[in-house]
Amino acid sequence: MNGLTQYLNEMKAELQEIYDNLDYELRNTDNQDLIDESYFNVTSKLESALNEMDVLINDIDNGVYNDPLDNIVTGK
Repeated sequence: MNGLTQYLNEMKAELQEIYDNLDYELRNTDNQDLIDESYFNVTSKLESALNEMDVLINDIDNGVYNDPLDNIVTGK
């Protein structure tokens, strides 16, 4: 794992912690309006960010963003 993917995994872990904390708080409230607004404005966006982080990390690990000239020089 290179430094960039390590950094992205750390960032993803922090986002996951925020998501988990929010989910826990929302499960402990009876205010449906708060739950709905939170999902629309925050939770859904955190879910999307987590999914996109997974895609980005996988793409980087798979060399999607490598410079094609690097691949020719290194033989990858």
